[in-house]
Amino acid sequence: MQKLWQKGKSLSLPIMMSASLISGAVLLSMPAVSASAAKESLQLSGQTTYYGEVENGQPNGRGTIKWSENKQYSGDFVKGKRTGTGKYMNQYTDADGQNHKVVYNGTWSNDTMSGKGTQTEQVTQSDGTIRSNGIQVGTFQNNRLQSGYQVIHALADPDYSFTYQNGMEVLNILNSNQNLVQQWQSGDLFSVIYKNGSVQKEYSMFPEETATKERQRKAAIKYLKGITAKVTPHLQQFEKLSKQIPLK
Repeated sequence: MQKLWQKGKSLSLPIMMSASLISGAVLLSMPAVSASAAKESLQLSGQTTYYGEVENGQPNGRGTIKWSENKQYSGDFVKGKRTGTGKYMNQYTDADGQNHKVVYNGTWSNDTMSGKGTQTEQVTQSDGTIRSNGIQVGTFQNNRLQSGYQVIHALADPDYSFTYQNGMEVLNILNSNQNLVQQWQSGDLFSVIYKNGSVQKEYSMFPEETATKERQRKAAIKYLKGITAKVTPHLQQFEKLSKQIPLK
């Protein structure tokens, strides 16, 4: 297995969030109607601009804020902060020269991703090759996925990483994106880690070098086969999401 899955920064789906949006906002155009429904242009700070509904000199209602040509948010604001539903988009180049395209569409609270939403991130190498493509779907809190699904498709072997988390239950699989239910039932997945409270079971498709560890591997496979019905909806969701993130 290639080392790509070991590099956390390459696989995480980071998002660069701005703090409070309103600091020394300058009004560029005066309201033409009542303040609660007015659409105005504001120069917030530096290159940061806003166009949309304004109340008391700050974004309130629906509008669009732009930090740069490649970074913006369109959606709901309450007293100058992203609160409600909206879409955030950001493209940037990291220290290794790779281009990241991040999109989050969902619920916001107090300028953070909080609530139901979907986030995607595509990482493209300097030669134009897509290195990884990922999606997160579920409930977010403070800009991080709190519960739900994460699927990453990458230039690695195997090429998919699947994660489901909900409270103390965590399921992680490395494998292709084909026939996950059947491979779960046969114990042939590349690798599986399952945790639920005090329960922790894991195995890889490769036999262990010692008899003791091999018995443990087979015992884990047997246990996991026994919860096939429980995990089948997650495996089906993994396959469904994987179709949305091709490397092309």
